[in-house]
Amino acid sequence: MRASRIAVLAACCLLGASCAANDSSESTAAATPSAGTAASRAPESAKPASAPNEEQTRERMAEIFAAMRFLLPLSLDEQAFEDPAHSPAIRNALALLDESSASLAQHGASREVSFSHLARSLSIDARDIHERYDQGHVREARYLVQTLAETCVACHSRLPAASDAPRSEAFMDDALVEKLPSAQRAKLAYATRQFDEALALYEAVLADPSFPANDIDLEGHLDDYLELAIRVRGEPARALAALKRFTTRQDLSPTLRGEVRHWIDSLQRLTVRGPVTSPIDVARAAIDRAEAGQPDVDERDSLVDLLDASALLHRFLADGRPPHSDQAEAYYLLGVIETRIGRSFWLSQAEAYLETAIRLAPGEPIAKDAYVLLEDFLVAGYSGSGGTFVPRDIREKLELLRKISEGEAPAES
Repeated sequence: MRASRIAVLAACCLLGASCAANDSSESTAAATPSAGTAASRAPESAKPASAPNEEQTRERMAEIFAAMRFLLPLSLDEQAFEDPAHSPAIRNALALLDESSASLAQHGASREVSFSHLARSLSIDARDIHERYDQGHVREARYLVQTLAETCVACHSRLPAASDAPRSEAFMDDALVEKLPSAQRAKLAYATRQFDEALALYEAVLADPSFPANDIDLEGHLDDYLELAIRVRGEPARALAALKRFTTRQDLSPTLRGEVRHWIDSLQRLTVRGPVTSPIDVARAAIDRAEAGQPDVDERDSLVDLLDASALLHRFLADGRPPHSDQAEAYYLLGVIETRIGRSFWLSQAEAYLETAIRLAPGEPIAKDAYVLLEDFLVAGYSGSGGTFVPRDIREKLELLRKISEGEAPAES
C-alpha cells in the first residue's frame, strides 16, 4: 500500500482550498468546524459531487482541509486518538477524506499534471486508510495520519507560491502544535502553507546550538528550508544570509561544510542573475553540471541549482500555452530533476512528469529519453522498496508508454 500518498493529495487540497479562500462562494462551513471537544469539532461526512465543476472542486478541497485540520493535531496525542470515545469523530473525518477525495479524483485530470497524478492515487489510498480504521487498525491509522507533515511538504514544495494560506493560520495555534519542538512546528507550518512562519522556524533551527548541525541535515531540515526559500518563495538572498550564518557554527562536518559552501556559491549567483529568457536552457545546463562528474561537484552539491531549475520550469509550464515541443522537454527535465532530488520513491512526481513528456511528443527523441528514464526509475523504485518484481499494472503501463514513445501507439490510449 502506498499509504503516504494519502497525505500528498491532502496537501494539494490544502493548497487549493487556501488559494480559493477569497472566493465568496466557497463553502466555509466545511472548512472551519466549530470549536469544542474532539468529537464536536469533527466534520460531517461529505456527499460526492454530482456534476464536477470549479465550485465543487473548491468545496471538495475545503472538506479535505477540514478533515486534515481535525485529524493531524489529534494524531499528536496517542491517548486521545486511540480513545474509543473519539472514534465516531475520527470515522467522520476519515469518511470525509475518503468521499471528498474520490469526488476530486473524478475531475482532477483537468488540473496540472502532478495534481492529477496525486488525485488518482488518493482516490485509492483514502479508501484504504478509511477501511483499515474501520477494521480496528487504530494505531496504524494514527501513524499514517502522522505522515501528513512530510507528504504535505512534498506536495507544497513543488510550485512557487507568493502568499500564505489564511485559512490555516489557526492550525499553528493548536495547543498540541504549540508544544512541539521548532523543527516539527516548522514542518507543520510548511505543510499548511504558513510559509513565512516556516521560514522563520527553520532559521531558528539552523541557529539552535542544541540541535547538532549534522542532525539538522540528516533529518532533512536543510533541504526543506532550501526548497521553501528557493522554489516556493523565490528568496535566494534570504537563504544566502541564513546559510552564511549556519557556516559560523563549529559543529559542521567537513562534508556538510563543503556542501553548504557549494550552495552559498550557487545562491550568490542567483541573487545577481538577471531575468531568465530561456528557462529550459537554464534547467538543462543545471542538470548537465550535476551529471558532469566533476571531481568537486556532485548532485547533492547541485541541490540549489536543481531547485532553481525546477522553479523556472514550473513557471514556464504555467503560462497556459497549448502543448508544444518545448513543453515536452520541460516535463522531461522536471522528471530528471525529480529523480535526483525527490524526497522518496512513493512521494516522487517523476512518474507523472515523464509520462506527460512521452504523451506530448510520441515518437520523438525526447519521448524515448523520457521512457528510458521512467522505466529505470520505476523498476529501481519497486525493487528498492522490497519488492521482487514490478506489479503487473505497472508493467502494462510501461509497455503502453514504450509503444507511445516509439510512435507505435496513439498518445491518447
